[in-house]
Amino acid sequence: MAVDFEAMRALPIQGYLDYKGIDYTVEHNKLRLVEHDSLIVNLDKNQFYWNSRQKSGDLGNFIEAYDDISSKEAWVKWAEYGRYYNGQDTQTKQKYTERPKNDYKFDFAKWRTADTTRNSQDYLVKERGLDSNFVSNLANAGFIKQGMARKDRETGEWQKPALLFPWYDETGKVVGLDQQGTSVDFEKFGKRGTEKKVAAGADTRYGYNFRTGNGADELIVFEAPIDALSFAQMRFDGIKDKNVTLLSLSGTDHQKVLAELDRMNKANGHLPKRLIMATDADLAGYKAADVFDTLQFDGMQNLRVIPKDVKDWNDQLKSGKNDFELMSMAENHERLTALQAFADKAQSTKLNDNKVIKDEKRVAVAGSGRAKTRFDREHDRNERKQRNRVENEKIIKDALDRTAAYKNDPVEIQRYLDFVANGQNYSPRNTMLIYGQRQDATIVMGYKQFAERGIQVNKGEKGMKIYGAPSQLQSIVDENGHKVYWRDATPEQRQAAKAGQLDTHKALYYPVETVFDIKQTNATVDQLPELLPNRPVNLQTENSPEQLERIYQTLKEYAVNEQKVAVIDDAPESVQFLAAHKPMTSNGVAKGALVVDKNNPENASIVLRHDLPATDRISTLAHEMGHASLHRNTKADSHPTHIKELQAELTSYVVLKNMGIEPGDGSERYMSEWTDGLKKLADYPDKDHTLLADVTKASTAITSFLSDKLSNGETIQYEQRVDRTQQAARAAEQQALQDQANDTQGRTR
Repeated sequence: MAVDFEAMRALPIQGYLDYKGIDYTVEHNKLRLVEHDSLIVNLDKNQFYWNSRQKSGDLGNFIEAYDDISSKEAWVKWAEYGRYYNGQDTQTKQKYTERPKNDYKFDFAKWRTADTTRNSQDYLVKERGLDSNFVSNLANAGFIKQGMARKDRETGEWQKPALLFPWYDETGKVVGLDQQGTSVDFEKFGKRGTEKKVAAGADTRYGYNFRTGNGADELIVFEAPIDALSFAQMRFDGIKDKNVTLLSLSGTDHQKVLAELDRMNKANGHLPKRLIMATDADLAGYKAADVFDTLQFDGMQNLRVIPKDVKDWNDQLKSGKNDFELMSMAENHERLTALQAFADKAQSTKLNDNKVIKDEKRVAVAGSGRAKTRFDREHDRNERKQRNRVENEKIIKDALDRTAAYKNDPVEIQRYLDFVANGQNYSPRNTMLIYGQRQDATIVMGYKQFAERGIQVNKGEKGMKIYGAPSQLQSIVDENGHKVYWRDATPEQRQAAKAGQLDTHKALYYPVETVFDIKQTNATVDQLPELLPNRPVNLQTENSPEQLERIYQTLKEYAVNEQKVAVIDDAPESVQFLAAHKPMTSNGVAKGALVVDKNNPENASIVLRHDLPATDRISTLAHEMGHASLHRNTKADSHPTHIKELQAELTSYVVLKNMGIEPGDGSERYMSEWTDGLKKLADYPDKDHTLLADVTKASTAITSFLSDKLSNGETIQYEQRVDRTQQAARAAEQQALQDQANDTQGRTR
């Protein structure tokens, strides 16, 4: 019987979460897992995205990623759930197929609650180990509620009422709640044994919270309401006479902490003296706390506290112990780093274990004393390849993340742009990868490229990972609908694919390659000139009218022929046009503008004042070319105007730096304005990390064109880029390698 793959992919991920008892919160048309808050389920698309692990896909992909199992093992669970789901009634299925409206808001008045909290109190005392008097006080004060008993749609059995933890806002209104099931069923709800959810439409800026005194002096943050209550009972003598607020995140969402701090500041006129992150003593808990390692507010101390020898505060309460460990955020970060390294190693090991090929003909080699067979050696190679893939992917992700984070530091942005301006012959993505791994890199090549020039990489040097030239990889869609690369396919699968019995696909594959910086080799100062990036001209030493005109005309050629933008630079009426259509600058009428036909964005022109000096013509044209590359075909509201202007300015900066244009008169004021702009860029949300990537792509395309066109086969005078005094080889090497110590040319649009 043929498998209906479309029907399998249509099985709702949310239904599977409920089936397995996996906790999640509802955010309009999305679900966010409680245990892994970077894992999002898009209900409209029935797809998941696990941002921290760079994984996504349908339900089958979700099972494979979440349970960390092979595709074949995931298929078994997927099919098992399919049989269960298809046996449900229409009403149950509609719960997952009919999406709630996005404007749905939580309304506690519509919730059916019981008049008693007896069942909830029994659960907290008997199952969670809380004191009965403490629980009674919570019930009397309205900090716990009880839902209504309901019948399980799957089994028909009556379920005990759920325990409800209301979220109160600053006015005393209930704006959301945690729903904790009290019926224990490990088969249905997995290792947790109970159902746990956040009410639909809850205001996610809040969480379960309570306080002692006025709560103004200390904020203690937990992952779950029961952890907060367990901590409060154990440490009651230490907080009862203080002004302490306790907050549950219902997960690890740090945005709730920031929202609570803002409310406390407004209500009390100051921030709390101490923020204490009391999240779980596991990887997720350390990650949640680590966010606040670099977040510093005047007068507020950030600390981390964990229970000793157990994962969470309720486990400690039930153990009868009351030991805890207080640490700084720096110490928390150190432990997180160690835990992450251990987790990565375990993940790599598990991936390798899942790849072990089980074959009845294969006998274990370990301890047998026999030589490895060809099969054994091939298996070992496959394991090494898989291990290297995992390690390389992590290196690349970390490098790109670091480069994206440079946006938050104006100094780092300028250093990065100086690096781009060096003109290395790499793609924008590889440029970001190189800089993300080694900021001081200048001349980067592969091992063989250096060897061909008589230069050896020093022994023990660790290379950088970049993407190599793409090649086409063929894959086979196997009998279960899974993609298998041709290199990993069995002989039977390849034969079936050749016979047309299995579908095949081709896709671009970018292999990971290793490169090194010149400083990691035995290269001498004398070898540097022929290795330096091919800067076509250097206006620092060749600042003649002829050279300036060559550069300007080449830039103009790029604008006209590559960007398909007309350049109007000799019209006397341009000054009047710019005065009428562009805001006045601190220097008067703007120097240039990109004019785009709203009805036809392909019809665009760059208008420059006809009376600009040579260097201003170059810088202004480069600025407007930046706009043409980055913003001509974007929506008007894609970025605010000041961000678009700054992107164009950064593009112009790279182009001019590449040409060797250095500061002149008035640059001090210009750099002050530019720094202010970079600070705004640091504060601007860049969810997809594209702002600097786009600038890199646009500026690299322009500088590559300039290099190709201006070199024209002529000899480049590299000696002009090396320190002419040659008094010290080390100083000469630094000058030749870095060539980045100059400030920016002052210019105003």
